[in-house]
Amino acid sequence: MDEKRRITVLYDAAEDVEKAKADKEGKPFPLAYAQVAEALTKRGHAVQTFAVTKKIRNLVSLVDRDTSDVIFNLCEAIASSSQHEHNVVGLLELFQKCFTGCGSAGWLLAGNKALCKKILQFHNIGYPRFCTFEKGKVEWADDLEFPLIVKPLNEDASIGIDKGSVVDNIKDLLERISYIHQQFGGVTLVEEFIDGREIYVGVLGNDRPEAFPILEWDFSNVKDSPKIAGSEAKWDRDSEGYKSPEVFPTDIPDGVVQGIKTAALTAYQALDLTGYARVDMRLRQRKGGKWDYPIIEVNPNCWLEKRGEFVAAARKHGLSYPELLERIIELALARRPQLSP
Repeated sequence: MDEKRRITVLYDAAEDVEKAKADKEGKPFPLAYAQVAEALTKRGHAVQTFAVTKKIRNLVSLVDRDTSDVIFNLCEAIASSSQHEHNVVGLLELFQKCFTGCGSAGWLLAGNKALCKKILQFHNIGYPRFCTFEKGKVEWADDLEFPLIVKPLNEDASIGIDKGSVVDNIKDLLERISYIHQQFGGVTLVEEFIDGREIYVGVLGNDRPEAFPILEWDFSNVKDSPKIAGSEAKWDRDSEGYKSPEVFPTDIPDGVVQGIKTAALTAYQALDLTGYARVDMRLRQRKGGKWDYPIIEVNPNCWLEKRGEFVAAARKHGLSYPELLERIIELALARRPQLSP
């Protein structure tokens, strides 16, 4: 039996607000932090949860006083804003706490999708060509070809991505850029749309990470276009995308599977990630039979909901939900000496 520990689960208070709204509407809204806390409690650990709000002084005070063995960091946003997720981790680092997942450097490198792609380029890892816009100014530009997909630079969970995100002409491109600026502010990312299969690779580990089996969100039976994992597919239970199955594909050649996993692991290490992450890719077979698998984005501390992609891949890999959580805690404890003076 694993050693019993004191664990503080950190999460965004906005999750409780959204849960209450969903309950009133009779809609399901699984709380990953509650599932994590319950599973760890059943394992015999002493678990407490703490909701992070805009009252940052409360967070600073909690972190300062916290005497738990591990802080299980599930705080991917503050008041639903993901702009400061790396600051939460930075605070944990400043107080030299033992916490799960990656450090602030990894959050910054992976969270900025443009910077992430530049790092992938340096390591010869495939990615969609892109450009960025900020207040009408082009910050970076590859030579792009339509169709293009337009999205916020620093958001996750498919925020700002829907059927209107994929554009085929200049008029629609400019309108969508304007929409993203108005709704989200900041920088807009424009990249070539990869018409391919939506695949995910879970990665677990610190210095020697391992890749989980490839999972595919199979949109092959979706009639609507574009076939993307946008907000409708993730959150609208009546959409075709939402109803599409997640499968472990068996038709990908072994050499391609190995190439996909190698690319995911290389990206994980290049971005200075530790703990766990999910690498999102698009898989396609070009004319002549050649396969390619550009990385769309890398998600540190990905969603740990029991039915999520990462947990499903871990289960396929042979790790039950409680075992996965224990491994994540072990990885955090293995990093602890690096956080000490």
